[in-house]
Amino acid sequence: MKKLLSMALAAFLCASLAVTGPVMAESTETEAQTEASAANGEHVKNLVVGTTSTLDTKSILSQSGSFGKFNYNSIVYANFFYPDENGNMQPYFLKSYEISEDGCELKMTFPTTAVWHDGEPVTAEDVKFTFEFRRDVMGSSKLENVTDVRIDSDDTVTVVFSEPDAYYFVANSMLTMFMLPKHIWENVDDYESYAEEDAAIGCGPYKLVDIDEDAGTITYEAVPENAYLGALTVDSITLKSYSSQDALLMAMANGEVDVMYDYANPISYTLLDVISGNEDIDIGESNYKGNNQVTFGMTRDANQEHDFREAAIKSLDWNLIAQLCNGEYGEVPGSGIIAPANRGYDDSLWKFYQDTEEAAKLLDGVGYVDADGDGWRDLPDGTAFTYKVASQYTTKKQELYNRIGEVIVSSLQEVGINAYYDQESLASSEANDKMREENDYDMFIGYATTGVASYDTAYWYFVSDDVPGAGGSYGYGNSYRSEELNNAYIALTKANSDEEYVEAVKNLQKLGSDELFAFALCWEKCFFPYRTDKYQGFENYPSIGVVHAKTFYELTTK
Repeated sequence: MKKLLSMALAAFLCASLAVTGPVMAESTETEAQTEASAANGEHVKNLVVGTTSTLDTKSILSQSGSFGKFNYNSIVYANFFYPDENGNMQPYFLKSYEISEDGCELKMTFPTTAVWHDGEPVTAEDVKFTFEFRRDVMGSSKLENVTDVRIDSDDTVTVVFSEPDAYYFVANSMLTMFMLPKHIWENVDDYESYAEEDAAIGCGPYKLVDIDEDAGTITYEAVPENAYLGALTVDSITLKSYSSQDALLMAMANGEVDVMYDYANPISYTLLDVISGNEDIDIGESNYKGNNQVTFGMTRDANQEHDFREAAIKSLDWNLIAQLCNGEYGEVPGSGIIAPANRGYDDSLWKFYQDTEEAAKLLDGVGYVDADGDGWRDLPDGTAFTYKVASQYTTKKQELYNRIGEVIVSSLQEVGINAYYDQESLASSEANDKMREENDYDMFIGYATTGVASYDTAYWYFVSDDVPGAGGSYGYGNSYRSEELNNAYIALTKANSDEEYVEAVKNLQKLGSDELFAFALCWEKCFFPYRTDKYQGFENYPSIGVVHAKTFYELTTK
């Protein structure tokens, strides 16, 4: 990780969550520290951020499009917490927080000087409303056990859970847990479709001032009252959308863009040549927490045999798959699904390898032999079968998934499995949804994003949808009905300390390694390029890049 001069943020003093008794964390930024650091450079008048996302909606409740995804960095709205460079959650809107010894209470203090972008003050009533609205109206699974939201004073609110959910709530609040203005949203009947101008009002450090849809730009201006991590050093931001990653990189090479931001969509390694040799651009390389992954359709006859699944994995051309995913940067993954950059990663689990002879012996051993002499293995009862490899429907990754699918099919065919890559489910998103909902696949190629992999873990997709907060409803792994997996995931959500969380992560990885109901395709590096000729103070966070919550308190001119 590269770290130049840190300008506007001195330090956070956060007690570890891995202690007995109450857990406390508090921001300790002082005015003297801020003034001393700011003396090293001038404010950035306007930071130009490039993205390939296009404007979807300007509601702060949107999690899509350029406006919604950029807000993940606490721009227009103010997240309660933000992840630091190590992925640990730190207070953002909050001044401090404390988790009770039993894990059932979260006590929060917050600034009384913050304002909504329409000039109204932020109050304890807004904090209380935010939690109740998300629980009662939005149906947040992470808040379903909240029994009380208590206003203790003008700057203190306590959230009470019926279960020890406080730690996991904090750990999973990176992107979507932010303040809501009561005076706006309490009067909205349909929050999902509400699109009036005041839908964009937040209490973040920047307010929306202009949208030029023709130019593809969104302009923001700093709100000094809402500088939660010290003094803001970036006065305004222009977020500009580009039609493709190569167009964005060419704009950066020409000096039109200062930094790149795209949630869970780093620059493909295949495009790095566009900026290679440019001494004013850092490619922004870091370890990637997300991954491309495959789940077995566990309702299918063949996949119900562990040795068949193991044979399928050992038949794959792992070096070629890693190269397809990440070029020279790709690494053959381990069997635990979770990537090395994530908290709790277990490097003791076995690493994948190709051994077609071993794969063939495993298949023979469970009765998958060529009974009729047509060159393809049959079911143990002699019935012929085909093996359907399918993929997620995605505009950004479809070419990659098609190529991976072809390699998987070719590898399976080498050991006598009559595999094919399904095209019908790629005709439309509706066709793809139907295929997943009906578990109509033997292998399904999908993707765990940075946010999911970091906090919910990649196992979120494989846990049954009857487990609160799990992602089985997406259908990636909903064919795997395992009480053991469900309980292991529930243990993760009930963790009350760092040690308990890490232990739960390791247990999930061990289960995934033993059962092989799914697997990662590659451990990857990711790239979020940025220019280094005008500004200093960049910190390149793993999987995120140099645009994150702290960026706008640290950048200054050179």
